[in-house]
Amino acid sequence: MAEPESWDVVVVGGGHNGLACAAYLARAGQRVCVLESRDVLGGAAVTEEPWPGYRVSSASYVVSLLPPQVVRELRLRDFGYRVSIIEPDYYLPYKDGTSLTIWGDAARTAEQIALRSPADAAAYLEFDKYFGRVANLLRDLMTVTPPDLTLRDVLEWVRVGARLRRWTRHDIVDVVRVFTMSAADFLGEWFTDEKVKGALATQALVGSWGGPMSPGSAYVLMHHWVGEVDGHAGAWGWVHGGMGALSEALAGSARSHGARIRTGSPVRSVLVEGGRAYGVELADGGVVRGRRVVSGAHPVTTYLDLVGEEHLPSGVTTAIRRYRSRSGSVKVNLALGHLPVPSAWSGRVPGDPHRGLISISPSIGYLERAWDDAKYGRTSSEPYVELVLPTVLDPGLAPVGKHLALCFTQFGPYQLADGSWDTEREVYGKRVVSLLDEYLPGLAASVEHMEVLSPPDLEARYGLIGGNIMHGELSIDQMFSFRPIPGYADYRTPVAGLYLCGSGTHPGGGVMAVPGRNAAMAVLRDVRRPRAFAPGAVLRRGRVPRGGQGA
Repeated sequence: MAEPESWDVVVVGGGHNGLACAAYLARAGQRVCVLESRDVLGGAAVTEEPWPGYRVSSASYVVSLLPPQVVRELRLRDFGYRVSIIEPDYYLPYKDGTSLTIWGDAARTAEQIALRSPADAAAYLEFDKYFGRVANLLRDLMTVTPPDLTLRDVLEWVRVGARLRRWTRHDIVDVVRVFTMSAADFLGEWFTDEKVKGALATQALVGSWGGPMSPGSAYVLMHHWVGEVDGHAGAWGWVHGGMGALSEALAGSARSHGARIRTGSPVRSVLVEGGRAYGVELADGGVVRGRRVVSGAHPVTTYLDLVGEEHLPSGVTTAIRRYRSRSGSVKVNLALGHLPVPSAWSGRVPGDPHRGLISISPSIGYLERAWDDAKYGRTSSEPYVELVLPTVLDPGLAPVGKHLALCFTQFGPYQLADGSWDTEREVYGKRVVSLLDEYLPGLAASVEHMEVLSPPDLEARYGLIGGNIMHGELSIDQMFSFRPIPGYADYRTPVAGLYLCGSGTHPGGGVMAVPGRNAAMAVLRDVRRPRAFAPGAVLRRGRVPRGGQGA
């Protein structure tokens, strides 16, 4: 059967959100073509082979935020998706030879905490209930299309209202507090022991440009705990075959409904005429036409590089230039000759530390000092490090007898005050290895290969501007109806027929596929309401004015 000359929808980018969006659209009967610039699918959710015989989840490496609803609706298990729970949630070793283990089971965690602070153990049980309740409130909003800040989007406000109808006054207060408080203040209301607070503050740093004492970091903490794996709330999961296996499952789902997916097809620009997108131009000069275009690229990339200022109201251009996408995330991937053992561990090997996430986070003060270095343009002298040993759960990722340690670290600024990442890359990687060796003796001697992905590397390889793994900071002024910019948080753009579906849209970053799903729903609603797509119609809906943002 000959390929059609044009498509109903062209999706720019084969990252996990772009693939999810394509799968939902194809499932609904749309003719969809996905264009991915690299030769491998998945964007940052990818499995690569930096060294012979090793299959590495180079960037993203664990899954939690992917809703069971997406797994079920797209039949991902039919296409090879298999996940094992990473348990315990966190194993935290300390230099004094002690450790703390955080389990998915609150009672089990409380038993651990009680060994150092009985009062904090009792508080943890109440904290877990509170945290779960607030997480459920936020989970309610994940699949909502954020409405415009005026009453013009009446239908969207009705949908939001339906979700919020059961919220009480206390619920609203709690959600506002989480969005505005620092993680340090938030945890300080519950706990006194510094090691307990340090253990629970880890997720407040992930992907952020700020420390645990920065306002809004309590929400970053909450953002990473709203997911679940196989019905286990807040759990992390390892995707067998690496994160690329999830992306391939999404692609398999899309293909099963007729979607065409092309790799090695970088897009140069979105084609616009009369205020409406009608396709894309490829880097080789080829044209792929589509009645609608959906971009999974970073919002700044989409607006300024693919569309261009000449097709945007000046207020939109101003707003998108203000969109912050800073980061201090550095990924350090290690190939090991043998399995490391924490000095605080005396059990069997592999044991609890090897099946969970190992976290170097002795206190909130430690985490804040790591941030202090970064905000002045220095790599952290003692960075936050968490690592997973995936070969314990998935031995086929490495040659027989060998292992992988995938380390997510903070902080390494995108722009260094002195020097460059050309020289700092290896220095920082060795610093991380040396730090880990203090807690896991012998790890340094076992390192056979090392890959360090700095923020500029994450930007160059995966299109993560600033190295920000969330496609933009998770701050209150860049969330919900403000993400990525006010007036255009409903996955639509000032260009009729052009949509966004990446992590730079609501509800933000993480391997969740929810932005892709939500964007697909917005497209399908507009397919059913074609009058909304007269050229320039979107510009007349009370959006950001031409003269500036908000006025």
